[in-house]
Amino acid sequence: MDLLVMENLLFGRNITRLYDLKGSSRSRYNADSNGSNKVLLDQNLIEAMPTSPIFVGNKAKRLLERAVWNDTSFLAVSLHQFIDLLFTSMVLKM
Repeated sequence: MDLLVMENLLFGRNITRLYDLKGSSRSRYNADSNGSNKVLLDQNLIEAMPTSPIFVGNKAKRLLERAVWNDTSFLAVSLHQFIDLLFTSMVLKM
């Protein structure tokens, strides 16, 4: 069994906007952002940026850029491995 423990970044903080970002704008808009479902989605963030930008310092920006780089590198390697596995299984079935 694998177990992953993550730090709760929201504990003890006053959160005014909460986004669930997936990196896609297709079907990623919450029209009921003031109602019972206050979790905003990708398209909500794009809509809010011109009037409510999110400012971060240089250190936070570098950390965020590094995290995005690491995530995309991992996904690229995983996709390559998946395609190799898929191709191998297709060849074996022939």
